[in-house]
Amino acid sequence: GDDVGQTLAKASADILAAGFARVDYFALADAATLEELHHFDGRPARLLVAAKMGNTRLIDNVAI
Repeated sequence: GDDVGQTLAKASADILAAGFARVDYFALADAATLEELHHFDGRPARLLVAAKMGNTRLIDNVAI
């Protein structure tokens, strides 16, 4: 029910506070099309993230 943009901004800040050098992207996307979602309406979705720690770029996603 929270604002997606605010939630992703806080998550990015948390990642940076954990020691990552930068967050390339943090997005909520439709699970089937990977189209970015600005509102979460309960349909299957994925959180997508890429962040840099040292010389390593980490990329991950999780089902929502």
